[in-house]
Amino acid sequence: MSKILIIEDDPSINKVVSTKLLQEGFETVVALDGEEGFQKIKDENPDLIILDIMLPKRDGFWVLEEMKISPDIKKDIPVVILSNLGQPKDIDLAMKLGAKEYLVKTDFSLASLAEKVNEHLKQ
Repeated sequence: MSKILIIEDDPSINKVVSTKLLQEGFETVVALDGEEGFQKIKDENPDLIILDIMLPKRDGFWVLEEMKISPDIKKDIPVVILSNLGQPKDIDLAMKLGAKEYLVKTDFSLASLAEKVNEHLKQ
């Protein structure tokens, strides 16, 4: 069973995304801020990460940057961004920092998120 780490500070989004991924057969772990998320990446060794950009303590860009330089983290963990930030500069920065996918919260569906998760875990 693949493990998905959800780094998101909104409890309602955590609940619906976790529920959908559990229905799809995934194990989920949740972190509520960037620092906790980064620690859980090291502790939990997830197969995929769903990452918000606007987070307490440390933002998602920081998490992506730290993932690239930390010797304790596998470099091939796919990251799917799920954020309210939808400006091209934000999307470009996230992709340059290693995100595999960028979904804007106002435009995504749980089905499309589950599809992207499955797609990146098969690669």
